Amino acid sequence: MKIGIEAAAYFRRFGVEKGSYLAREHGYDCVDFGDLSETETEFFRLPEAEFEKRLVYIKDEMAKNGIYASQTHGPWRHPARDFTEEDRAERFDAMSKGIRGTAYIGSEYFVIHTMMPFGTNTADHPEEMKAINFEYFNRLCDVAEQYGITICFENLPFLNLPINNCKQVLDFVKWINRDCFKVCLDTGHALVSSEQPGEAVRMIGKEYLRTLHVHDNDGTGDYHKLPGDGIADWQDFGKALHEIGFDGVLSLETMVRGKDLSFEEWDKQARELYATAKRISEYK
Repeated sequence: MKIGIEAAAYFRRFGVEKGSYLAREHGYDCVDFGDLSETETEFFRLPEAEFEKRLVYIKDEMAKNGIYASQTHGPWRHPARDFTEEDRAERFDAMSKGIRGTAYIGSEYFVIHTMMPFGTNTADHPEEMKAINFEYFNRLCDVAEQYGITICFENLPFLNLPINNCKQVLDFVKWINRDCFKVCLDTGHALVSSEQPGEAVRMIGKEYLRTLHVHDNDGTGDYHKLPGDGIADWQDFGKALHEIGFDGVLSLETMVRGKDLSFEEWDKQARELYATAKRISEYK
């Protein structure tokens, strides 16, 4: 099983060149490239040719150090701004650009969140909400198929949403029933929904589980803590991944924090984080 981490853990502090070198030196095989989730940045608003050029450059710089982008994160907004057809059309265009960006950077998997047309954490109009998502993601699958990308639908920490927890997400993916539409299991979001990650892995199964967002919390909020700093049963999670034959990437969606840390202290903690992820991947 390969080990990955969100690109920002290295690139935000050191840039792509040095960051990819350090990520590989610490042991990582790959990164989760999250810059495609932020649509209101100069990077995302680049003209298509420049957008492609920038992503190919990042891919090439990572490749020099033996690192690649195992997955990307598609555009999302919090609080939700999916209320009108115009909102959703704008986001569809951004999602489509994100899919193209995923292809440009050489990744296969594009992680996305549910559309929230009635609010971020509301149970209002559940059937209409599901119908809007069904139509929206079927159209997005058409785009993904053009570029050979698999969309990975992520469970969320918003308990009132009709498509939120792992069971609801899996049911929705089965309803879409497209080869390019699978599941991303977010372990921290599962904990907020009172689901242990190992149990979620077994429920989703190898047929549908393609990507992971691995982090911890105390079950009360989406805090993106380091594994071991919350209530997740990491030994059972690792065992479950081996039980189903998961052959993807154990991808951390957390990082060593503390902007005032010296390089030496940051480096020490970063190596410890990799060692923790590696240990989880080896539980059987």
